[in-house]
Amino acid sequence: MHELGICDALLKMVDKIARDEQLEGISKITVEVGTLSGVIPKYLEDCWEAVVDGTGYMDTRFVVEVLEGKARCLDCGHEFTAGINDRLVCPACGGDKLAPISGRDLTLKEIEAI
Repeated sequence: MHELGICDALLKMVDKIARDEQLEGISKITVEVGTLSGVIPKYLEDCWEAVVDGTGYMDTRFVVEVLEGKARCLDCGHEFTAGINDRLVCPACGGDKLAPISGRDLTLKEIEAI
């Protein structure tokens, strides 16, 4: 489960920002997860709870916003919404030569300070 490693890295990043900016605390963290990123939002939420257990971030709200992925068919040029669990073929021509346009990222979008 790579979500645990992601959450550990997020916690370290947030903690460094909080220290560097001399913040009294963090009330909320928002991350964006693309549907083509391979990251499962529910697992990310569960892993966040595990990595903050026993830390000063236990009461920090963790929000995951899911961004739909988009792909382009290299055969016909059609662009469409795609997810990692979808049957990844072009809905217009049935082609399977696809290029992702968006939705592969995981981004720390916002840190809300107390």
